Amino acid sequence: MAKQLSQEEIDALLQVRTSTPGAESYDQDTLESLIKADVEERVHPYNFKRPRLFAQDQMRVLYHIHESFARDFSVYLSAQLRTIVDISLTAVDQVLYSEYVMSSAPPSALYVVSVEEMNHQILFELDPRLVIFTIEKLFGGQGEFLNTPREVSQIEQRIMGKVMRRAYREVEHSWRQVFPIHLEEVAFESNAEFVQIIPGVEPALVATFEVTVYDQHSYINVCYPYLLLERMLGRAGMKQWISSATSKVPEAVRNRYENTLRAITVELRAELGRTRLPISELMKLQAGDVIPLERRANEPIRVFVGAKEKFTAKAGKAGKHRAVRVLEVSETHLVHEEEPVLEDELH
Repeated sequence: MAKQLSQEEIDALLQVRTSTPGAESYDQDTLESLIKADVEERVHPYNFKRPRLFAQDQMRVLYHIHESFARDFSVYLSAQLRTIVDISLTAVDQVLYSEYVMSSAPPSALYVVSVEEMNHQILFELDPRLVIFTIEKLFGGQGEFLNTPREVSQIEQRIMGKVMRRAYREVEHSWRQVFPIHLEEVAFESNAEFVQIIPGVEPALVATFEVTVYDQHSYINVCYPYLLLERMLGRAGMKQWISSATSKVPEAVRNRYENTLRAITVELRAELGRTRLPISELMKLQAGDVIPLERRANEPIRVFVGAKEKFTAKAGKAGKHRAVRVLEVSETHLVHEEEPVLEDELH
């Protein structure tokens, strides 16, 4: 007896026939397997024991905050260490706090930081090799990454304290639009098992950063308790962040910016003409020699603002001073690539 198909199976069968080339020649078993595979593709696994606690808009805000911190802190470290330090956000993951502790291999550099307004603590975890490298560079050394990490001494902790205080200020600045916080360091540990900011079964969020210096890779982790972020990323905070990101700039602020920009001095240059000479002829030039230019005397001259061509003009005089009269705005605002304008050529 033939199997009766439900309406859903009939709809799926018709969809497979129209979307799969050559489906008309398939038998019933093959079509049923195609239907099953199509259904499985639309099913996403979900662990009800580990629900996703952050909505999509909240995750976008978290990425934005930590990317801002990575950008600002990398600029600070590059200036302090006199070398390029690249810090990039690689992941923002929801985990159990016990899982984070198990993933942290000692020795490490763990800074326990208090969020004073919220009565909670967060963790900054640094690769100890990065800490030792930073200290060596601050003291004028060459700076080399150790092959094997070691514990950070108490003297090194105090020296690194200045850098970490700047890191806390950068985190505060990144969070300011969403929820203003103030961070203060309360402890340092080299083993995550000795740090219990929340019970191990409670969820946490870990922001992972990759730090690249001299082709050497290290890491920075920031661990937040979920209860802290739940309060900081409440609907009021989200509404404040969205409104500040999309609201219109006040007229007074806009006028202040415009007045500041109008007061900026820029360099204006007029190019009377240009030519090319072989080195052999250039070396033979003497006082009184005439050099023909590629521009006719009655042709407009080019006027540059910085290195960009902005206007065409006509040369003349204004009283006792040489001057140019602007004729029109140039259609090509950028200097032609085949004719780069050099500093010496613009004088």
